[in-house]
Amino acid sequence: MDEHKEDPEAYIPSLGDYREALRGFDAAVCDAIAVGQAISGRMASHRIGFGTHISTRITGHAQAMVRAAPLSRWVRSDFDAWDFCALAGHARAIIEGVLLFHYLTDEPESDEEWSARINVMNLNDCTRRIQVLGGFGLTEEVAGLEAQAEELREELKANTWFVSLKEPLQRKLLTGNWPTIQSRDEQLEKLGWDREQFYSMWNMLSQYTHVLPFSIYRTEPDGRGTGLLNDTDLSYCYMVLVACTGFMTELTDKLLEWFPDAARARQGLASKFSPGPKKNLPNRRRWRFLPF
Repeated sequence: MDEHKEDPEAYIPSLGDYREALRGFDAAVCDAIAVGQAISGRMASHRIGFGTHISTRITGHAQAMVRAAPLSRWVRSDFDAWDFCALAGHARAIIEGVLLFHYLTDEPESDEEWSARINVMNLNDCTRRIQVLGGFGLTEEVAGLEAQAEELREELKANTWFVSLKEPLQRKLLTGNWPTIQSRDEQLEKLGWDREQFYSMWNMLSQYTHVLPFSIYRTEPDGRGTGLLNDTDLSYCYMVLVACTGFMTELTDKLLEWFPDAARARQGLASKFSPGPKKNLPNRRRWRFLPF
């Protein structure tokens, strides 16, 4: 995330620069999908198992992002929409997903810490489902989730590692409104990510994920914000393609640390997986019918 970090509009890439960035992201996505399929169904520890599930969701966003990117080989279209909003939400999800991936796959101090880490996330999941389903009037499902949430709270209160945390943090986590024990800032510090740079990128992506003033005020006739090719949307798209290439590469590297024999599936743009672009589909054996 270091390149052109101060001002995304200060550097105007050429269309050739953009194509190169798209090609790099495309290759990183192909690698992630191919390696993910190569390790599918394998036995692993709970920690690594959670990591592979998160990587699958991240890769899903990456695949959607490469399909949405202008000039992508993954889709055929009569025209390309040069609007940054097509990529922003997926890029934000990838960045947030990578944070969660590192948080959950980091080696715990003890089984008690791992249990607390998972139950805090489970409690958050229950809380969110209660909020969603309650709004649809699904009272029976909500009642079951509320009972499950109380069980999770009791398990956390009986966890020796969890009760060693500061009481204000315990109370905060027991509300179920937080998926992780560590704050985002603590996660950034542990990974060595620049805090100011992260929030600049994250806030910018959020403006385009939602319809907020930042994404509206500088719309130009036949230019920025209209879907026509323009320097601003080109620069923003280039920037997130470069950043997310790094994130996807890092993700695949980690998967191969756990499953090194899957490295043969990592062939960049030549990686084989299905479903996918025709070029990436696995070769089909041609069977000859024998005369018997």
